[in-house]
Formats: sequence, C-alpha cells, structure tokens
Amino acid sequence: MVKAIVMTNYIKYTPEVARDWKSVNSAVRGDDYKHCARRIEDASTSSQLISKLWIVEEVSKLKLDATRVALLAGWYANFIVPLLIDELQTKMIYNFEIDEDVKQLSYKFNKRYKDDKTYKCEIVDVMTAPVWKKMKKHETGFDLVINTACEHMFPMYKFRELNRGFLDNPLYVLQSTDDSSFDDHINCVSSPDELAEQANLVDVLYSGTKVLDNGMNRFMVIGK
Repeated sequence: MVKAIVMTNYIKYTPEVARDWKSVNSAVRGDDYKHCARRIEDASTSSQLISKLWIVEEVSKLKLDATRVALLAGWYANFIVPLLIDELQTKMIYNFEIDEDVKQLSYKFNKRYKDDKTYKCEIVDVMTAPVWKKMKKHETGFDLVINTACEHMFPMYKFRELNRGFLDNPLYVLQSTDDSSFDDHINCVSSPDELAEQANLVDVLYSGTKVLDNGMNRFMVIGK
C-alpha cells in the first residue's frame, strides 16, 4: 500500500532522466525515427504531464496498491512511468501498445527502467487480443490498469471481457474527454459518470473533471 499521500506537481528531472531523454532527441533527428518527431512533441506537453500528475495524486490519496501496473496504449510512457516508480514505488509496469515505433522510443525514454526490468512494452491491440498472452506463465495480474486514452478505443468493458479470468480484480484508472474535434477521438464521453458507466464500473472510488491548460476537459474515474 502507498504509505503516504504524494502531493507533487512536477516530474523529477534527474541526470538519468536527462540522459535517457537526450537519446530520444538524438533518435528523432535521424532517419529511422524522424517521422515520430511531432508525436514526441505531442506526448511531451504540459497538458500530458498534468493528466499524469493527476493520476499519481488521486491514487496516492486513495492509498491504493500500485505495485504492478498495466498501461493500455501508454504511448511513449515518458511521464507516467517515472512518476509511478518514483512517487508510488511501482515495481513492475507493462505498457501494452500497438505501434512498434512507440515501443522502441518508449524504451529509450525509460532505458533505466527497462535495464532493471521494471518496465516492459509489448505490442498488442488491447481491444482485439488478450494481454495475458504477452506475459510469462508465472506472472500474476495487476493491481492497477491505467488507460489515459479511452477516447481512442472501444469501451473498456471489451478489454475486461478479453482478459476475464486473468484480470478479475484490478482497479481501473480511466481518462477520457468530450473533445471530438480529432479524427482519432472515436469514443468521447460527456462526463466522468458516462465514462464509468461505459466501462461497467460498479464500485467507483474517484470521479472528477479537470480542465487542462490547452482548454480540453479531461475526465477521470477510478474503480472496479
């Protein structure tokens, strides 16, 4: 369990973080990942950081166990992974992603955690295939399942159905928005209540709305 409430409004920019992030900047200047430069910028905005800090703050307030975490479509995981490990003492994070380029660049962002085996990225479409097939036979499930991109995919009850029997008891941390102005926002919701209802959550521990500095309404629910 989390022993103390974490109140932080920043990410720890240590020399190790600086080294790993520099390797990403070098990579996107080369031919292999040049096409990812804009996406890296979009993943590194203040709004992205605010959304991830919000997760850490509320999970900490609820004193939830965050020892093992699954990220669904965690993208480059440049903010959420160090925040979980540094602030909530998470011991293992799986990022289930669909894009091979994302996997390789997320490993550059989080090389220190990849090397010590606390971070792993697996390629899988979480809406069409079970994630447990990507894990080792002896591994257990997760304490938290985090999806900060619910607007990009089918309702979360589909994910739960695909992984029934392996992921029966985790808490879900879900974020979405009502901003439908982007082509890839295929499943927006109008409120945190709609997000919880869409995911078939029956025990909601937290429900809230935050207006990000880019003007977007962000909704978050935590529950089972």
